[in-house]
Amino acid sequence: MKTKLARSHQQLLALVAGASITLAMAPFHIWPLALFAPVSLLLLLNPLKPSQAFVTGWFFGFGVFASGASWVYVSIQVHGNTPVPLALVMTFAFVTGLALFFALHAWIWQRFLSGSGWLLSWPALWVLMEAFRSWFLTGFPWLLLGTAHLESPLSGWAPIGGVYAVSGLSLLIGLLVVWALRPQWFPAILPQTSATKPLRAVALTLGGLLLVSGLLLKPLDWTQPQGAPLQLALVQGNIPQEEKWDPNKRQEIIQQYLNLSAEAGEVDVLLWPETALPLTPPLARPFLQEAVEQAGPDAALVTGLASRVPDQNRFYNSLITAGEAEGDYHKVQLVPFGEYLPLEDWIRGVIAFFDLPMSNFIPGPDHPSQLTIKDTQVAPLICYEVAYPDFSARQALGSHWLLTVSNDSWFGRSIGPLQHYQIARFRALETGREMARATNNGITAVIDHQGGIKAELEQFTTGVLTAEIQPRTGTTPFMHLGSWPLFIICLTGLAWKTLPRRSSRKP
Repeated sequence: MKTKLARSHQQLLALVAGASITLAMAPFHIWPLALFAPVSLLLLLNPLKPSQAFVTGWFFGFGVFASGASWVYVSIQVHGNTPVPLALVMTFAFVTGLALFFALHAWIWQRFLSGSGWLLSWPALWVLMEAFRSWFLTGFPWLLLGTAHLESPLSGWAPIGGVYAVSGLSLLIGLLVVWALRPQWFPAILPQTSATKPLRAVALTLGGLLLVSGLLLKPLDWTQPQGAPLQLALVQGNIPQEEKWDPNKRQEIIQQYLNLSAEAGEVDVLLWPETALPLTPPLARPFLQEAVEQAGPDAALVTGLASRVPDQNRFYNSLITAGEAEGDYHKVQLVPFGEYLPLEDWIRGVIAFFDLPMSNFIPGPDHPSQLTIKDTQVAPLICYEVAYPDFSARQALGSHWLLTVSNDSWFGRSIGPLQHYQIARFRALETGREMARATNNGITAVIDHQGGIKAELEQFTTGVLTAEIQPRTGTTPFMHLGSWPLFIICLTGLAWKTLPRRSSRKP
Protein backbone atom coordinates (compact mmCIF):
# COMPACT_ATOMS: atom_id res chain seq x y z
CA MET A 1 0.00 0.00 0.00
CA LYS A 2 2.84 2.39 0.90
CA THR A 3 4.47 1.82 -2.51
CA LYS A 4 1.20 2.40 -4.36
CA LEU A 5 0.53 5.59 -2.37
CA ALA A 6 4.02 6.86 -3.09
CA ARG A 7 3.60 6.07 -6.79
CA SER A 8 0.28 7.93 -7.04
CA HIS A 9 1.77 10.87 -5.20
CA GLN A 10 4.64 10.91 -7.65
CA GLN A 11 2.29 10.87 -10.63
CA LEU A 12 0.27 13.73 -9.16
CA LEU A 13 3.47 15.76 -8.81
CA ALA A 14 4.30 14.99 -12.45
CA LEU A 15 0.85 16.17 -13.49
CA VAL A 16 1.22 19.46 -11.59
CA ALA A 17 4.77 20.00 -12.89
CA GLY A 18 3.55 19.51 -16.46
CA ALA A 19 0.67 21.94 -15.98
CA SER A 20 3.10 24.58 -14.70
CA ILE A 21 4.58 24.82 -18.22
CA THR A 22 1.24 26.24 -19.38
CA LEU A 23 1.48 28.89 -16.66
CA ALA A 24 4.87 29.88 -18.06
CA MET A 25 3.23 30.70 -21.41
CA ALA A 26 0.69 33.33 -22.49
CA PRO A 27 -1.57 34.59 -21.06
CA PHE A 28 0.04 33.93 -17.66
CA HIS A 29 3.69 34.69 -18.53
CA ILE A 30 5.20 33.21 -15.34
CA TRP A 31 8.36 32.38 -17.28
CA PRO A 32 10.54 31.23 -14.31
CA LEU A 33 8.35 28.10 -14.22
CA ALA A 34 9.88 27.14 -17.57
CA LEU A 35 13.26 26.93 -15.83
CA PHE A 36 12.14 24.52 -13.14
CA ALA A 37 9.27 22.36 -14.44
CA PRO A 38 11.61 20.14 -16.54
CA VAL A 39 13.91 19.72 -13.50
CA SER A 40 10.91 18.41 -11.57
CA LEU A 41 10.36 15.70 -14.16
CA LEU A 42 14.02 14.69 -14.07
CA LEU A 43 13.95 14.37 -10.27
CA LEU A 44 10.77 12.29 -10.39
CA LEU A 45 12.31 9.88 -12.89
CA ASN A 46 15.52 9.17 -10.98
CA PRO A 47 14.45 6.16 -8.86
CA LEU A 48 12.25 4.56 -11.52
CA LYS A 49 12.52 1.66 -13.92
CA PRO A 50 12.02 2.54 -17.61
CA SER A 51 8.43 1.22 -17.63
CA GLN A 52 7.59 3.29 -14.54
CA ALA A 53 9.29 6.31 -16.08
CA PHE A 54 7.05 5.93 -19.14
CA VAL A 55 3.95 6.26 -16.95
CA THR A 56 5.33 9.21 -14.99
CA GLY A 57 6.33 10.95 -18.22
CA TRP A 58 2.82 10.41 -19.54
CA PHE A 59 1.31 12.12 -16.48
CA PHE A 60 3.70 15.03 -16.97
CA GLY A 61 2.68 15.29 -20.63
CA PHE A 62 -0.99 15.03 -19.74
CA GLY A 63 -0.51 17.97 -17.37
CA VAL A 64 1.15 19.98 -20.15
CA PHE A 65 -1.47 19.40 -22.82
CA ALA A 66 -4.62 19.08 -20.71
CA SER A 67 -3.93 22.53 -19.30
CA GLY A 68 -2.33 24.04 -22.40
CA ALA A 69 -4.00 22.51 -25.47
CA SER A 70 -7.46 21.29 -24.47
CA TRP A 71 -8.87 24.44 -26.15
CA VAL A 72 -9.33 22.13 -29.14
CA TYR A 73 -12.60 21.20 -27.39
CA VAL A 74 -14.11 24.51 -28.54
CA SER A 75 -13.65 23.72 -32.23
CA ILE A 76 -14.82 20.12 -31.77
CA GLN A 77 -17.93 20.81 -29.71
CA VAL A 78 -18.99 24.42 -30.30
CA HIS A 79 -18.11 24.81 -33.97
CA GLY A 80 -18.10 21.13 -34.94
CA ASN A 81 -21.55 20.53 -33.37
CA THR A 82 -20.26 17.36 -31.73
CA PRO A 83 -22.30 16.06 -28.76
CA VAL A 84 -20.67 17.04 -25.47
CA PRO A 85 -19.83 13.48 -24.30
CA LEU A 86 -18.21 12.63 -27.63
CA ALA A 87 -16.39 15.99 -27.74
CA LEU A 88 -14.97 15.29 -24.27
CA VAL A 89 -13.83 11.85 -25.37
CA MET A 90 -12.18 13.27 -28.52
CA THR A 91 -10.44 16.01 -26.54
CA PHE A 92 -9.24 13.45 -24.00
CA ALA A 93 -7.91 11.26 -26.82
CA PHE A 94 -6.11 14.26 -28.33
CA VAL A 95 -4.46 15.18 -25.04
CA THR A 96 -3.68 11.55 -24.22
CA GLY A 97 -1.98 11.07 -27.57
CA LEU A 98 0.15 14.18 -27.18
CA ALA A 99 1.15 13.08 -23.66
CA LEU A 100 2.80 10.02 -25.22
CA PHE A 101 5.60 12.27 -26.47
CA PHE A 102 6.64 12.93 -22.87
CA ALA A 103 6.09 9.27 -21.97
CA LEU A 104 8.53 8.29 -24.72
CA HIS A 105 10.88 11.05 -23.60
CA ALA A 106 10.95 9.70 -20.03
CA TRP A 107 11.38 6.09 -21.17
CA ILE A 108 14.33 6.95 -23.43
CA TRP A 109 15.99 8.86 -20.62
CA GLN A 110 15.64 6.09 -18.05
CA ARG A 111 16.45 3.30 -20.49
CA PHE A 112 19.52 4.75 -22.19
CA LEU A 113 20.72 8.01 -20.63
CA SER A 114 20.08 8.24 -16.90
CA GLY A 115 23.57 7.06 -16.07
CA SER A 116 25.20 9.66 -18.32
CA GLY A 117 26.07 13.29 -17.68
CA TRP A 118 22.65 14.62 -16.75
CA LEU A 119 23.64 18.29 -16.90
CA LEU A 120 23.98 18.21 -20.68
CA SER A 121 22.13 15.01 -21.61
CA TRP A 122 18.79 16.12 -20.14
CA PRO A 123 18.64 19.45 -22.06
CA ALA A 124 19.86 17.71 -25.25
CA LEU A 125 17.15 15.05 -25.05
CA TRP A 126 14.50 17.67 -24.33
CA VAL A 127 15.50 19.69 -27.41
CA LEU A 128 15.43 16.61 -29.65
CA MET A 129 12.05 15.51 -28.34
CA GLU A 130 10.59 18.97 -28.98
CA ALA A 131 11.96 18.76 -32.51
CA PHE A 132 10.45 15.28 -32.97
CA ARG A 133 7.05 16.48 -31.74
CA SER A 134 7.25 19.40 -34.17
CA TRP A 135 7.82 17.00 -37.08
CA PHE A 136 5.97 13.73 -36.42
CA LEU A 137 2.71 13.39 -38.43
CA THR A 138 3.07 17.03 -39.66
CA GLY A 139 3.96 18.10 -36.13
CA PHE A 140 2.54 19.93 -33.13
CA PRO A 141 5.08 22.70 -32.36
CA TRP A 142 2.94 24.15 -29.59
CA LEU A 143 4.02 24.87 -26.00
CA LEU A 144 7.71 24.68 -26.91
CA LEU A 145 9.52 25.58 -23.71
CA GLY A 146 11.58 28.38 -25.24
CA THR A 147 8.43 30.28 -26.24
CA ALA A 148 7.84 31.11 -22.57
CA HIS A 149 10.99 33.25 -22.66
CA LEU A 150 9.69 35.78 -25.19
CA GLU A 151 9.98 38.51 -22.56
CA SER A 152 12.58 36.93 -20.26
CA PRO A 153 16.33 37.68 -20.29
CA LEU A 154 16.88 34.58 -22.44
CA SER A 155 15.03 36.20 -25.36
CA GLY A 156 18.36 37.68 -26.46
CA TRP A 157 19.39 34.18 -27.62
CA ALA A 158 16.36 33.69 -29.91
CA PRO A 159 17.82 35.38 -33.03
CA ILE A 160 20.99 33.30 -32.59
CA GLY A 161 19.68 29.79 -31.96
CA GLY A 162 15.90 29.96 -32.26
CA VAL A 163 13.26 28.64 -29.90
CA TYR A 164 14.85 25.18 -29.47
CA ALA A 165 18.14 26.72 -28.33
CA VAL A 166 16.26 28.85 -25.81
CA SER A 167 14.52 25.67 -24.58
CA GLY A 168 17.91 24.02 -24.06
CA LEU A 169 19.34 27.04 -22.22
CA SER A 170 16.25 27.20 -20.02
CA LEU A 171 16.77 23.58 -18.97
CA LEU A 172 20.48 24.04 -18.39
CA ILE A 173 19.96 27.10 -16.18
CA GLY A 174 17.21 25.36 -14.21
CA LEU A 175 19.42 22.33 -13.56
CA LEU A 176 22.38 24.45 -12.47
CA VAL A 177 20.35 26.59 -10.09
CA VAL A 178 18.32 23.80 -8.52
CA TRP A 179 21.35 21.55 -7.98
CA ALA A 180 23.35 24.43 -6.52
CA LEU A 181 20.60 25.32 -4.04
CA ARG A 182 19.22 21.85 -3.29
CA PRO A 183 21.88 19.20 -3.95
CA GLN A 184 20.10 16.82 -1.56
CA TRP A 185 17.40 16.44 -4.19
CA PHE A 186 19.94 14.83 -6.54
CA PRO A 187 21.40 11.94 -4.50
CA ALA A 188 20.91 9.40 -7.25
CA ILE A 189 22.54 11.72 -9.80
CA LEU A 190 25.45 13.25 -7.92
CA PRO A 191 26.09 12.30 -4.27
CA GLN A 192 26.53 15.26 -1.93
CA THR A 193 30.05 15.50 -0.48
CA SER A 194 32.27 18.28 0.79
CA ALA A 195 33.99 18.28 -2.60
CA THR A 196 30.78 19.39 -4.31
CA LYS A 197 30.50 22.69 -2.38
CA PRO A 198 32.84 24.65 -4.69
CA LEU A 199 31.09 23.08 -7.68
CA ARG A 200 27.74 24.29 -6.37
CA ALA A 201 29.03 27.86 -6.22
CA VAL A 202 30.34 27.54 -9.75
CA ALA A 203 27.02 26.09 -10.94
CA LEU A 204 25.00 28.93 -9.41
CA THR A 205 27.35 31.51 -10.91
CA LEU A 206 27.21 29.88 -14.33
CA GLY A 207 23.41 29.73 -14.24
CA GLY A 208 23.26 33.41 -13.40
CA LEU A 209 25.75 34.30 -16.12
CA LEU A 210 23.78 32.38 -18.75
CA LEU A 211 20.66 34.28 -17.75
CA VAL A 212 22.45 37.62 -17.83
CA SER A 213 24.05 36.81 -21.17
CA GLY A 214 20.63 36.97 -22.77
CA LEU A 215 20.19 40.49 -21.40
CA LEU A 216 23.52 41.50 -22.90
CA LEU A 217 22.47 40.13 -26.29
CA LYS A 218 19.07 41.83 -26.31
CA PRO A 219 20.25 45.26 -27.53
CA LEU A 220 21.95 43.74 -30.59
CA ASP A 221 20.19 44.48 -33.88
CA TRP A 222 20.87 41.71 -36.37
CA THR A 223 18.85 43.49 -39.08
CA GLN A 224 18.66 47.10 -40.30
CA PRO A 225 15.82 49.35 -41.49
CA GLN A 226 15.34 49.37 -45.27
CA GLY A 227 13.55 52.32 -46.87
CA ALA A 228 10.55 54.22 -45.56
CA PRO A 229 7.88 52.66 -43.33
CA LEU A 230 4.64 51.46 -44.93
CA GLN A 231 1.26 52.60 -43.67
CA LEU A 232 -0.92 49.55 -43.01
CA ALA A 233 -4.60 49.08 -42.33
CA LEU A 234 -5.41 45.67 -40.81
CA VAL A 235 -9.09 44.81 -40.86
CA GLN A 236 -10.56 42.71 -38.03
CA GLY A 237 -14.01 41.70 -39.25
CA ASN A 238 -14.99 39.76 -36.10
CA ILE A 239 -17.32 37.50 -38.08
CA PRO A 240 -18.90 34.78 -35.88
CA GLN A 241 -17.64 31.37 -36.97
CA GLU A 242 -21.16 29.99 -37.30
CA GLU A 243 -21.98 32.77 -39.82
CA LYS A 244 -18.78 32.69 -41.84
CA TRP A 245 -19.92 30.10 -44.41
CA ASP A 246 -23.65 30.84 -44.23
CA PRO A 247 -24.76 31.81 -47.79
CA ASN A 248 -27.39 34.13 -46.29
CA LYS A 249 -24.65 36.15 -44.56
CA ARG A 250 -22.33 36.41 -47.58
CA GLN A 251 -23.27 39.90 -48.72
CA GLU A 252 -23.24 41.21 -45.16
CA ILE A 253 -19.70 39.88 -44.64
CA ILE A 254 -18.46 41.42 -47.90
CA GLN A 255 -19.97 44.79 -46.99
CA GLN A 256 -18.43 44.59 -43.51
CA TYR A 257 -14.93 44.35 -44.96
CA LEU A 258 -15.55 47.09 -47.51
CA ASN A 259 -16.93 49.46 -44.88
CA LEU A 260 -14.10 48.84 -42.43
CA SER A 261 -11.50 49.29 -45.17
CA ALA A 262 -13.09 52.61 -46.16
CA GLU A 263 -12.75 53.82 -42.55
CA ALA A 264 -8.96 53.52 -42.83
CA GLY A 265 -8.73 56.14 -45.55
CA GLU A 266 -5.67 56.21 -47.82
CA VAL A 267 -2.98 53.70 -46.84
CA ASP A 268 -0.16 51.83 -48.52
CA VAL A 269 -1.40 48.32 -47.72
CA LEU A 270 -4.77 46.84 -46.74
CA LEU A 271 -4.60 43.49 -44.95
CA TRP A 272 -7.58 41.18 -44.48
CA PRO A 273 -7.39 37.95 -42.43
CA GLU A 274 -7.46 34.25 -43.30
CA THR A 275 -10.37 33.26 -45.59
CA ALA A 276 -11.80 36.76 -45.03
CA LEU A 277 -14.54 36.47 -47.66
CA PRO A 278 -16.60 33.31 -48.29
CA LEU A 279 -15.68 33.54 -51.98
CA THR A 280 -13.11 32.09 -54.34
CA PRO A 281 -10.65 34.56 -55.97
CA PRO A 282 -12.53 34.99 -59.30
CA LEU A 283 -15.73 35.95 -57.43
CA ALA A 284 -13.85 38.09 -54.90
CA ARG A 285 -11.83 40.16 -57.41
CA PRO A 286 -14.40 42.94 -57.95
CA PHE A 287 -14.68 43.52 -54.21
CA LEU A 288 -10.92 43.47 -53.72
CA GLN A 289 -10.57 46.04 -56.49
CA GLU A 290 -13.20 48.24 -54.87
CA ALA A 291 -11.35 48.13 -51.56
CA VAL A 292 -8.02 48.95 -53.23
CA GLU A 293 -9.52 51.97 -55.00
CA GLN A 294 -10.85 53.24 -51.69
CA ALA A 295 -7.38 52.94 -50.16
CA GLY A 296 -5.68 55.13 -52.76
CA PRO A 297 -4.28 55.03 -56.30
CA ASP A 298 -1.11 53.17 -55.33
CA ALA A 299 -2.48 50.92 -52.60
CA ALA A 300 -2.00 47.18 -52.24
CA LEU A 301 -4.30 44.59 -50.71
CA VAL A 302 -3.62 41.10 -49.38
CA THR A 303 -6.37 38.80 -48.17
CA GLY A 304 -6.85 35.21 -47.22
CA LEU A 305 -9.23 33.27 -49.49
CA ALA A 306 -10.00 29.69 -50.35
CA SER A 307 -8.83 29.13 -53.94
CA ARG A 308 -9.86 26.21 -56.09
CA VAL A 309 -7.16 23.80 -57.28
CA PRO A 310 -7.21 23.74 -61.11
CA ASP A 311 -9.29 20.84 -62.51
CA GLN A 312 -10.12 19.54 -59.02
CA ASN A 313 -12.90 19.94 -56.50
CA ARG A 314 -10.28 20.71 -53.84
CA PHE A 315 -9.00 23.96 -52.42
CA TYR A 316 -5.88 25.78 -51.30
CA ASN A 317 -5.88 27.98 -48.20
CA SER A 318 -4.40 31.01 -49.94
CA LEU A 319 -3.20 34.58 -49.72
CA ILE A 320 -4.33 36.59 -52.75
CA THR A 321 -3.02 40.02 -53.77
CA ALA A 322 -4.54 43.01 -55.54
CA GLY A 323 -3.40 46.51 -56.47
CA GLU A 324 0.29 47.27 -55.99
CA ALA A 325 1.09 43.71 -54.90
CA GLU A 326 2.13 40.62 -56.79
CA GLY A 327 2.05 36.89 -56.16
CA ASP A 328 -0.23 34.43 -54.45
CA TYR A 329 0.66 32.00 -51.70
CA HIS A 330 -0.93 28.64 -50.85
CA LYS A 331 -0.59 27.31 -47.33
CA VAL A 332 1.85 24.41 -46.99
CA GLN A 333 1.51 23.30 -43.35
CA LEU A 334 -2.12 22.24 -42.94
CA VAL A 335 -3.94 21.49 -39.68
CA PRO A 336 -5.04 17.84 -39.41
CA PHE A 337 -8.86 17.48 -39.09
CA GLY A 338 -9.32 21.26 -39.39
CA GLU A 339 -8.04 21.73 -42.95
CA TYR A 340 -7.64 18.17 -44.17
CA LEU A 341 -8.80 14.76 -42.97
CA PRO A 342 -6.34 11.93 -42.44
CA LEU A 343 -8.02 8.70 -43.58
CA GLU A 344 -10.67 10.85 -45.29
CA ASP A 345 -12.40 7.98 -47.08
CA TRP A 346 -13.03 6.29 -43.74
CA ILE A 347 -14.11 9.11 -41.46
CA ARG A 348 -15.71 11.76 -43.70
CA GLY A 349 -19.36 12.04 -42.66
CA VAL A 350 -19.10 10.00 -39.45
CA ILE A 351 -19.82 13.08 -37.29
CA ALA A 352 -20.39 16.77 -38.08
CA PHE A 353 -16.88 17.69 -36.92
CA PHE A 354 -15.42 15.71 -39.83
CA ASP A 355 -17.52 17.77 -42.27
CA LEU A 356 -16.40 21.24 -41.17
CA PRO A 357 -16.53 23.85 -43.94
CA MET A 358 -13.33 23.99 -45.97
CA SER A 359 -11.83 20.84 -44.42
CA ASN A 360 -10.69 19.52 -47.80
CA PHE A 361 -7.70 21.80 -48.38
CA ILE A 362 -4.54 20.43 -49.95
CA PRO A 363 -1.04 21.78 -49.25
CA GLY A 364 0.45 24.35 -51.57
CA PRO A 365 3.34 23.37 -53.82
CA ASP A 366 5.78 26.22 -53.19
CA HIS A 367 8.03 26.82 -50.20
CA PRO A 368 9.79 29.05 -49.50
CA SER A 369 7.59 31.61 -51.22
CA GLN A 370 7.20 35.38 -50.93
CA LEU A 371 4.87 38.15 -52.01
CA THR A 372 5.92 41.50 -53.48
CA ILE A 373 4.09 44.38 -51.83
CA LYS A 374 4.95 47.99 -52.64
CA ASP A 375 8.49 47.07 -53.75
CA THR A 376 9.13 45.05 -50.58
CA GLN A 377 9.46 41.28 -50.26
CA VAL A 378 7.07 39.81 -47.72
CA ALA A 379 7.26 36.38 -46.06
CA PRO A 380 3.72 34.92 -45.86
CA LEU A 381 2.60 32.61 -43.06
CA ILE A 382 -0.98 31.40 -42.82
CA CYS A 383 -2.29 30.69 -39.32
CA TYR A 384 -0.71 27.48 -37.95
CA GLU A 385 2.40 27.87 -40.13
CA VAL A 386 3.73 30.55 -37.81
CA ALA A 387 4.18 27.87 -35.13
CA TYR A 388 6.98 26.22 -37.15
CA PRO A 389 10.27 28.02 -36.38
CA ASP A 390 12.44 26.65 -39.19
CA PHE A 391 9.65 26.89 -41.75
CA SER A 392 9.14 30.54 -40.82
CA ALA A 393 12.89 31.25 -40.93
CA ARG A 394 13.14 29.84 -44.47
CA GLN A 395 10.20 31.96 -45.56
CA ALA A 396 11.83 35.03 -44.05
CA LEU A 397 15.15 34.72 -45.91
CA GLY A 398 15.39 37.60 -48.36
CA SER A 399 12.20 39.23 -47.06
CA HIS A 400 11.71 42.70 -45.62
CA TRP A 401 8.80 41.94 -43.28
CA LEU A 402 6.53 39.10 -42.18
CA LEU A 403 2.80 38.74 -42.79
CA THR A 404 0.64 36.24 -40.96
CA VAL A 405 -3.13 35.88 -41.21
CA SER A 406 -5.33 33.78 -38.98
CA ASN A 407 -8.85 32.93 -37.91
CA ASP A 408 -8.63 31.98 -34.24
CA SER A 409 -12.39 32.25 -33.74
CA TRP A 410 -12.35 28.43 -33.93
CA PHE A 411 -11.09 28.48 -30.33
CA GLY A 412 -13.42 31.06 -28.78
CA ARG A 413 -12.39 32.67 -25.51
CA SER A 414 -9.87 29.99 -24.62
CA ILE A 415 -6.15 30.58 -24.09
CA GLY A 416 -5.33 29.06 -27.49
CA PRO A 417 -5.46 32.34 -29.48
CA LEU A 418 -3.31 34.09 -26.85
CA GLN A 419 -0.69 31.34 -27.11
CA HIS A 420 -0.83 31.68 -30.90
CA TYR A 421 -0.14 35.40 -30.61
CA GLN A 422 2.87 34.77 -28.37
CA ILE A 423 4.24 32.24 -30.87
CA ALA A 424 3.88 34.76 -33.72
CA ARG A 425 5.78 37.36 -31.71
CA PHE A 426 8.58 34.84 -31.15
CA ARG A 427 8.92 34.33 -34.93
CA ALA A 428 9.44 38.09 -35.37
CA LEU A 429 12.14 37.98 -32.68
CA GLU A 430 13.93 35.00 -34.28
CA THR A 431 14.03 36.59 -37.72
CA GLY A 432 14.64 40.24 -36.78
CA ARG A 433 11.65 41.20 -38.93
CA GLU A 434 8.60 43.28 -38.13
CA MET A 435 5.36 41.37 -38.52
CA ALA A 436 1.81 42.31 -39.51
CA ARG A 437 -0.79 39.95 -38.04
CA ALA A 438 -4.32 40.17 -39.45
CA THR A 439 -6.94 38.03 -37.73
CA ASN A 440 -10.70 37.61 -37.90
CA ASN A 441 -11.46 38.26 -34.25
CA GLY A 442 -8.10 39.08 -32.65
CA ILE A 443 -5.49 39.65 -31.76
CA THR A 444 -4.69 41.78 -34.82
CA ALA A 445 -1.33 43.49 -34.35
CA VAL A 446 1.86 44.96 -35.75
CA ILE A 447 4.92 43.48 -34.01
CA ASP A 448 8.41 44.98 -34.01
CA HIS A 449 11.63 43.15 -34.95
CA GLN A 450 12.30 42.17 -31.33
CA GLY A 451 8.87 40.66 -30.71
CA GLY A 452 7.47 43.77 -29.03
CA ILE A 453 3.99 45.10 -29.72
CA LYS A 454 3.79 48.30 -31.79
CA ALA A 455 -0.02 48.38 -32.07
CA GLU A 456 -2.87 45.93 -31.56
CA LEU A 457 -6.64 45.47 -31.62
CA GLU A 458 -8.24 43.61 -28.73
CA GLN A 459 -9.98 40.28 -29.25
CA PHE A 460 -13.66 40.10 -30.12
CA THR A 461 -13.84 43.66 -31.42
CA THR A 462 -14.75 44.86 -34.90
CA GLY A 463 -12.41 47.47 -36.26
CA VAL A 464 -9.42 48.48 -38.33
CA LEU A 465 -5.89 48.91 -37.00
CA THR A 466 -3.75 51.53 -38.73
CA ALA A 467 -0.04 51.38 -38.00
CA GLU A 468 3.34 51.65 -39.68
CA ILE A 469 5.59 48.71 -40.44
CA GLN A 470 9.31 49.20 -41.04
CA PRO A 471 10.84 46.96 -43.73
CA ARG A 472 14.20 45.55 -42.67
CA THR A 473 17.15 43.85 -44.32
CA GLY A 474 19.85 41.54 -43.02
CA THR A 475 19.89 38.05 -41.55
CA THR A 476 19.89 36.70 -38.01
CA PRO A 477 22.14 33.71 -37.30
CA PHE A 478 19.05 31.56 -36.79
CA MET A 479 17.64 32.48 -40.20
CA HIS A 480 20.93 31.61 -41.83
CA LEU A 481 21.66 28.33 -39.99
CA GLY A 482 18.29 27.12 -38.72
CA SER A 483 18.00 24.52 -35.96
CA TRP A 484 20.02 21.73 -37.57
CA PRO A 485 23.40 22.67 -36.07
CA LEU A 486 21.80 22.49 -32.62
CA PHE A 487 20.13 19.16 -33.39
CA ILE A 488 23.42 17.69 -34.64
CA ILE A 489 25.24 18.85 -31.49
CA CYS A 490 22.54 17.31 -29.30
CA LEU A 491 22.52 14.02 -31.22
CA THR A 492 26.31 13.81 -31.19
CA GLY A 493 26.44 14.53 -27.47
CA LEU A 494 23.86 11.87 -26.62
CA ALA A 495 25.52 9.31 -28.89
CA TRP A 496 28.89 9.95 -27.25
CA LYS A 497 27.37 9.61 -23.79
CA THR A 498 25.84 6.24 -24.61
CA LEU A 499 28.92 4.69 -26.24
CA PRO A 500 30.42 1.88 -24.18
CA ARG A 501 33.65 2.89 -22.48
CA ARG A 502 36.80 0.81 -22.81
CA SER A 503 38.05 -0.69 -19.60
CA SER A 504 41.02 1.12 -18.10
CA ARG A 505 42.48 -2.14 -16.71
CA LYS A 506 45.67 -3.44 -18.20
CA PRO A 507 45.58 -7.04 -19.47
